[in-house]
Amino acid sequence: MMDQAQGNGKPEPDDLNLEGVMEQYQSALLRYATRVLNNQTAAQDVVQEAFIRLHANWNEVTGRGMGLKGWLFRTTHNASVDYIRKESRRRLLHQRQASQAERFASTHEPRQNQSEQHALVLRYLNILKPKEREVLVLRLQEGMSYKEIAAVIQRSEGYVGTLIHTATKKLRQRLRQVGVVS
Repeated sequence: MMDQAQGNGKPEPDDLNLEGVMEQYQSALLRYATRVLNNQTAAQDVVQEAFIRLHANWNEVTGRGMGLKGWLFRTTHNASVDYIRKESRRRLLHQRQASQAERFASTHEPRQNQSEQHALVLRYLNILKPKEREVLVLRLQEGMSYKEIAAVIQRSEGYVGTLIHTATKKLRQRLRQVGVVS
């Protein structure tokens, strides 16, 4: 129903519903986010986040007569930027871990073979807190990604990264103390 009294041609908030808005804007937002992120799966996540934010702010967005289309595109943009930042931090953390793994592999003492080192590392896992040990085993022994580990322990990927970083740091310090790494 049009707002006849004011003659502004904007639909009244009661005439809008989330499902209709999603139907109307989803394709355009997905195209936009895919171009920004160059990743269709990430774009779907970002657009979903935009609609979640719309739902959370429904009364504010529709009640004030804000331009819904502009709000959705801006929110999608902001969610895309958040995603890019998060991925950048994750990529940097992976690079650091790869670098640490290379240093660990190149600095081992020749008198110990890999299976002995592996056993030694597993023995020293007990110095870690249970959550640190759990994520490190899932990452190193099971080869799980941060996302998979986050799903297993029901925490965020950032939390998983922090735990892995802390655990590897503690383990490296202990292995230095006993002379396994320099």
